[in-house]
Amino acid sequence: MGEPKEPKREAKEKLLQALQENRNRVIGAAAALAVLIVILAGALSGSGTRQTSLGISEETESEAAAEEETGASESESAGESAAVALEENAYPQITALMESYYRAAAEGDVETLQSVADSLSEDMLIYLQKRSEYIESYQDLTCYTKAGPVEDSFVVYVSYEVKFRDVDALVPGISPFLVYGREDGSYYIYEGEVEEAVNAYLEEVSAQDDVVDLMNLVQVKFNEAVTADEDLSDFLARMTEELKVEVGEALADAQASEEAETAEPDGTLIRPGEVRATEVVNVRASDSEQADRIGKLQTGDVLEALESRANGWTKVNYNGKEGFVKSEYLEPVGEDLENAGEGDVSGTDGGEDAGASAALPASGTVMVAETVNVRKSPDEKAERIGVCYQGGRLEILMQQADGWTKVKFEGKTGYVKTAVLKIVK
Repeated sequence: MGEPKEPKREAKEKLLQALQENRNRVIGAAAALAVLIVILAGALSGSGTRQTSLGISEETESEAAAEEETGASESESAGESAAVALEENAYPQITALMESYYRAAAEGDVETLQSVADSLSEDMLIYLQKRSEYIESYQDLTCYTKAGPVEDSFVVYVSYEVKFRDVDALVPGISPFLVYGREDGSYYIYEGEVEEAVNAYLEEVSAQDDVVDLMNLVQVKFNEAVTADEDLSDFLARMTEELKVEVGEALADAQASEEAETAEPDGTLIRPGEVRATEVVNVRASDSEQADRIGKLQTGDVLEALESRANGWTKVNYNGKEGFVKSEYLEPVGEDLENAGEGDVSGTDGGEDAGASAALPASGTVMVAETVNVRKSPDEKAERIGVCYQGGRLEILMQQADGWTKVKFEGKTGYVKTAVLKIVK
């Protein structure tokens, strides 16, 4: 009892959701710019605590004496453990673990994140990667610990200041973690499902006065930072909205990739030579859905096919290494891209599968129904800066009266013919 267990339910306990939401966001990134702290039901009342000069509460002598007189049961002993005052940077190994985690989170280092945190979901890894693009570093980390639910475990609250890219001000934050010890003496962050007893224990710890005081202290610092800097406040709100879009798109791509692999093979055989991915799809180490994933192809990525197999897989040259991709999600690269017609659209001419032919929005990101050329200027003879393949995305900036639409494609500004720009409904 009290040990981590394998996930068996679709939804994690309410507490774990709160922990994950809090620890993986910078305080203040919410639209209301409020501190994202863990607020749990069942807060202890009349706990007999008093405030220290640092604002951290400690157990009074009268409380300890009362517990000795009544005789603590096993569950009450756990409560006493939770009530022990927060310790600051008391365990070098825990501090080193958290420094490694936050360094990896700032760099988007998935391999390190997976090595220090157990049971990190792919969704959370995607979020951490996308968020790292906004972060330069985490500074002034301080680890506050309380005893965990079992021997050699800890509840850890990490306070820090975030340095965002191109932002001068530092932003205060705090996040909670559940940490367990390994047999070899090392520690890891546990991100998985917990038992009811552990859940109840974490609720009790989070309701302790010193933990609440610590959270409130960081909230005050955060409020002062954003109140004093309007640009910072605007940046945090903008970052939140951008992350929603970026993470949503990345999750959709990941889902499409997995769905592509589970589809039944259609007997497609690919000839050796250059091929193009027709959808987002994983590259595997061997011709099996259970094989290790060594990479991912985006729609329109071009690579070399080496061998097509009867089992529905094609061996490819992926970044200088052999890999395997489901054949049905590859197509030969023909002459259509090099010799696109005057209409600046490769492939179909806007027929049936452009059922897609909805009115273009004035702005926003759209998925195109046909492959289109992106030009450097609004002229069919202008330099082509790229090709947006069927299923790819363009950000519409402005529709012009001359029949061209200004777009952003792969970070570059370009133009496509409005007449051939069809979007997926």
